[in-house]
Amino acid sequence: MPSQNPIEELKKRFNPEAARNVSATYLLSIKGQSGGSWITRIEDGRCEFIALNGNELSSEPDCRISVSAEDLEMIMAGRLTAMTAALSGMLAIEGELGLAMQLVPIFFEGQAPFI
Repeated sequence: MPSQNPIEELKKRFNPEAARNVSATYLLSIKGQSGGSWITRIEDGRCEFIALNGNELSSEPDCRISVSAEDLEMIMAGRLTAMTAALSGMLAIEGELGLAMQLVPIFFEGQAPFI
């Protein structure tokens, strides 16, 4: 799975029903292979990924999430929970922790939540 684009995989996994009452902007930074930074907007059951490509942020995101491509692959494969990754420092969260927790049912159906 390393050659797979993590953003394309997240788009496939997006659960609009779980995102119905979420309205937030995230900055997702993936380090390593297939890495980069994306503004991720979730609003009313819709999700949009906007690649930054070195561009400045037009506004401050509600939550910043940083993870290596390898650790994200382990989370997506179910070999690592987002909570374990966050507690061990593999997944860094800045901003509202509650917003980060909302991403688990939206993208990682069936995984244990952060708390």
